[in-house]
Amino acid sequence: MSSVLYPVGPLPPKVYWVRRLLVLGVPLILILIIAVSCTGGGGGKSPTHSTGAGANPTTSATDSATADPNAACVPGDLSAVLDTSADGSIYPVGASPVFTATITNVSSTTCKFTSSAANEKWTVWTGPTKFWTTAGCPQSDTSSTKKLSPQASTQLSITWDGKQLDPGCKAGATAEAGTYVLHARLDGVKAQQVIFHFHTNTQ
Repeated sequence: MSSVLYPVGPLPPKVYWVRRLLVLGVPLILILIIAVSCTGGGGGKSPTHSTGAGANPTTSATDSATADPNAACVPGDLSAVLDTSADGSIYPVGASPVFTATITNVSSTTCKFTSSAANEKWTVWTGPTKFWTTAGCPQSDTSSTKKLSPQASTQLSITWDGKQLDPGCKAGATAEAGTYVLHARLDGVKAQQVIFHFHTNTQ
């Protein structure tokens, strides 16, 4: 016991105490470093790794959907504006109006718009009377597809002979002077109505 507390040897006691402290201190320091490294390293990396793994798939999926230029346009992506061929929307009685619809992609992504005459319903009303319509009458089965980038437009048009539609899709009486309203639903896109007139004298 005395040799432990009071080192014996040819060298001064201080030398022996320094040696003992080194022998005991170095292992303690190494153990402390290893413990801190294991605890701190594992706790620090886990949240960072988890956040990165959770964010990447969401961003990738969104980018993929946004960047697909071959997606079909849906009605909510499009707007339709109607116009008539007459200046001031006034026609002489007996004229054949040309109706035009401008279809615009109002979404923020490119999509494909497919138009088909069979899916385009043009209707002319005068007061409460449905005067003429393409609905229920044989239509061309041809179709066309166009790629529309954001804010890009395409046009559809149809010529009306200015006559009332009789049963069996036959042309009836010529439209008389008065006010008429054009409605249209084109490939699922509803357009705002437009008003036009037939006059006996356009001067």
